[in-house]
Amino acid sequence: MEHGAPSGGERGRFVTFEGGDGVGKSTQVRLLAKKLTDLGLKVKITREPGGDEVGEKIRAVLKSSPGLDPLCEVLLLFAARRENFIRRVLPPLEEGRWVVCDRFYDSSLVYQGILKGISGEDIMLLKRLVMGDFEPDLTIVLDMAAETSAKRLSERNSSDEYDGMNIERHQQIRKGFQKIAEIFSFRAALVKADGSEAAVASRIWKILEKRLGSFLISSP
Repeated sequence: MEHGAPSGGERGRFVTFEGGDGVGKSTQVRLLAKKLTDLGLKVKITREPGGDEVGEKIRAVLKSSPGLDPLCEVLLLFAARRENFIRRVLPPLEEGRWVVCDRFYDSSLVYQGILKGISGEDIMLLKRLVMGDFEPDLTIVLDMAAETSAKRLSERNSSDEYDGMNIERHQQIRKGFQKIAEIFSFRAALVKADGSEAAVASRIWKILEKRLGSFLISSP
């Protein structure tokens, strides 16, 4: 099964952001979208889980259900992912727009795979059922010392189960995303997330120019 072929004209580009909690993904998603918009490109922002009405309802269930069975959790995530994919990702791409997404299926490989024991084979089976062979055009994997991201999370007023993890779990997550960047090097790039927001944004932009520079022209 294949997805994502444009109905006509130039297909848009799909950029995803990955990394552990506290590394600054949401901020960098916003900054990149603004940079692209300033160039005259048409840009949509979305997130996982969430993005559309159904996805946000599933997100609320996940956030309010600590200790959920791992298989139930990953099935709910892929249900939300399917909704996001068919409603918030594919349509704008087919219109020639850029889509920037805060998390994608790589997060399930780390959080539900490495942390919760769902096999990579099962997660990739769900991925194929949900989106076929579709892949992001570029995945930015933000990388930060586990101690730093854990400190950032400790300053949040949140009851998310992942916000209360010990440092060993944070290290597992970091190593997991580093592995993602290695395995999927054809589309993924590891970016140091230390320093100011502007410094990190500059590192991201250099990678985007190198990999997708030929597409950085205004949409019609």
